[in-house]
Amino acid sequence: MSEIMTETEQLYDGMKPKEAIEDQSKQSEEAEAIEDQTDALIEIEREIESYQSKIAKLDEQLAGFKAESIAEAKRKSMRELHYNDDQIERYLSHIEGETADEIKASVLKLTTDIPPVDPYGDPSSMNGAKQKPTHADPGEYGKQAAKRVMHKVFPHLRGR
Repeated sequence: MSEIMTETEQLYDGMKPKEAIEDQSKQSEEAEAIEDQTDALIEIEREIESYQSKIAKLDEQLAGFKAESIAEAKRKSMRELHYNDDQIERYLSHIEGETADEIKASVLKLTTDIPPVDPYGDPSSMNGAKQKPTHADPGEYGKQAAKRVMHKVFPHLRGR
């Protein structure tokens, strides 16, 4: 104790039994231990709060990545069915679902309401199909060539 004790206090302390003095010292040690524990608990709570804030930030980033991934899957599915970029941006909000199957089903439903741009135009939609030219049988070409050359190669076979 850093306080200056009066004479009465010194006499009083001298009259106390040793057990009471030991009890006081034990109580002061326990109080210090409790104070140390509360300090440690406060520090742990601060660490927990910092981790919780970090977890919340990571959850926000994860949600952003997931939303971006779903939007990209929707765009890809719409491109596969020949929607152009303007239509994709305009109708992206109409596509529902989070899995690939749900997105494809929603895009197919959208094609019944809003048809995609047809990338394959038929230049002759009113004309009939042109007939393809017929080629002679390759065997016939060979026979004609053999007739032209045979009499020169084998003159004795001329009559046949």
